[in-house]
Amino acid sequence: MRMLITNRFTVLIFLLIISLSPLFAHRDSSDIKADQMPYYKGCSQFAMGTVEKRHCSNQALTSYIAQNLTVPQGSDITGVVYVSFYISEKGAVEEPTILRGLEKSQNDAAITIVKDMPTWEPALLNNKPIRVKMTLPIRFMQKDETVLSNGFKLTWGNLKGNAINKEDLIKHLANIPTVRDENGNLLEINELLFERDRDGKFSEAQSNGKVSADMEKLVKKLKPDDVFTITATVQKKGQFYYVDKTYTIVN
Repeated sequence: MRMLITNRFTVLIFLLIISLSPLFAHRDSSDIKADQMPYYKGCSQFAMGTVEKRHCSNQALTSYIAQNLTVPQGSDITGVVYVSFYISEKGAVEEPTILRGLEKSQNDAAITIVKDMPTWEPALLNNKPIRVKMTLPIRFMQKDETVLSNGFKLTWGNLKGNAINKEDLIKHLANIPTVRDENGNLLEINELLFERDRDGKFSEAQSNGKVSADMEKLVKKLKPDDVFTITATVQKKGQFYYVDKTYTIVN
């Protein structure tokens, strides 16, 4: 399969939920959580549970989608297609389903790219492979020059790590997230997106770079186990970039 991108669209995986928290790995009909989430193929040289292996898995999955996704032509719809799927005990991709979609052609493209994924390293519970459910959002945009940047860094005040309580987030509502490029230069945020994922149900609020009233409401409604993501759009030398940061809400 080859990638086909029109002059109106680019595709961005702006959030890899599957890589961030075992809260999104569930055994069928059970509340038991996986000790280790699945890894996309090609990262066997790294030890299980390491940051290096997870980063490798993220990059390999991103490259697979960028190289193989067929982008539909003739549509003016932009937004995100959320696909859920299972990784079996043997690492096979099973039952890809649209959680929230756009037009049929975009939904079909997202389903196809997930269905055609190669075998993963399966999730583990007590060192035994288990079947888990995953969620993958894929964003369709009209800015063909917009790309995902792994060299830029988004920060919000003094927040550290990926596990954050709601009270700490609320304290930061008066601050504006910042983005720096690979050289440490501060970049202006053109668009800012807050998103909440609660068991596969998504809420979002967007602004032109500042924390809006709707964003404040979204943060104040967060609950433990929610996944909260900040995505910033910045521009450098005429090119747009997406930079994101994801937090899991804890008590």
